[in-house]
Amino acid sequence: MKILFFSPYFYPYTSGITTYPLKILSYLAKKHEINVLTFRHSKNLWSREKFQGINIQRMPYIFKISKGFISPQSVCFFLKQAIKSDLIILNNPNFEGFILALLAKIFRKKIIAIFHCEVLLGDNIIARIINSTLNSSVYLQLYLSDTIIAYTKDYIDSIPIGKIFNHKIKYTLPPVERLPINKYKLAEFRKLKGNNIWIGYAGRFAKEKGLEYLIEAVHNSEFKIQKSCLVFAGPYGKEVAGEEKYYLEIKKMLGHYGIKHHFFGNLSTGNLGAFYKSIDVLVLPSINKTEAFGMVQVEAMLLGIPVIASNLPGVRIPIKLTKMGETVELKNIEQLSTAIMKIIKNKNKYTNEKIILKTRVIFDINKTNSFYEKLFLKIIWLGILFISGYFKNIKGYNITWII
Repeated sequence: MKILFFSPYFYPYTSGITTYPLKILSYLAKKHEINVLTFRHSKNLWSREKFQGINIQRMPYIFKISKGFISPQSVCFFLKQAIKSDLIILNNPNFEGFILALLAKIFRKKIIAIFHCEVLLGDNIIARIINSTLNSSVYLQLYLSDTIIAYTKDYIDSIPIGKIFNHKIKYTLPPVERLPINKYKLAEFRKLKGNNIWIGYAGRFAKEKGLEYLIEAVHNSEFKIQKSCLVFAGPYGKEVAGEEKYYLEIKKMLGHYGIKHHFFGNLSTGNLGAFYKSIDVLVLPSINKTEAFGMVQVEAMLLGIPVIASNLPGVRIPIKLTKMGETVELKNIEQLSTAIMKIIKNKNKYTNEKIILKTRVIFDINKTNSFYEKLFLKIIWLGILFISGYFKNIKGYNITWII
């Protein structure tokens, strides 16, 4: 099939909302023609690029509002690609995709929406207006989609779309691979670490991540008098759209409390694996439903590293399935501090050969790949049946036996 995928942000932008589809599309590119439409979020990116078998086309835009792109010219790109595509995949949440969804319906194209999370931008009037506009677009795209793919029922049941679109939602755990480990980088990290306790965080620096509560937890605990260090992997500052101010606040806070820390920035696959193997515990202190799962915690678990995560719908699922960590209530500094100490002092309870093996079975990426293969195979057969006119000869609507 010729598959068109749209996402406002895509490779090399790093976040769960871009990492997930990149892994799936790279796998699907072995059998299908994958074309990606996205925006040129950085001036140093090519307008066209081929990466891991995926054809990436980056559209121009006039200006940005928050993290969204205002691009009237995108309509021409959408129209051209929609006409020649067999299937259209929308990466949600996004604002711009409703035009593509409408075009897809006009040309009778199948639409799949990968729904990652709700977006909560803030409480001020401007943020509320942007949020309302964004959600309206997302709901329109989900309404026009034939199938919606979500991470967990736990998360979907906690938001309105679970009741509205329940009849067309399918669930699959996100594609997470066990990362390779760069031995030279691992040795470098361990030398830098010395006898310190490394409390790790991996991901973007963004308000919904709640890093200020992690800092407070370390400052207010017995770690204050121990050899502890906060280490961060992932994009920060200008590398994260709309979050530079938040990074500066976090940096100021670390300096004010005198907490040892290192910012390692974006790490390559092998270097990120070395980062996980160097830390004693990974903490994901997210504070709202913009975080729907937290794939980084699974990456850490697959390498034997215990995790602490907020007790949020979806986010708590990896720990619930594996027992490889602790969940804490949102913004609860005391609970977070206690959980860190509990894991450091009882590490064998949270990570051992049996638990790690169980985790690798639960999060086998082949299961997710198989889910998409079967879904696309069904779409292909439905297309063949429709074109051949077989529907006219089938009484009723149940054609599962044919597929």
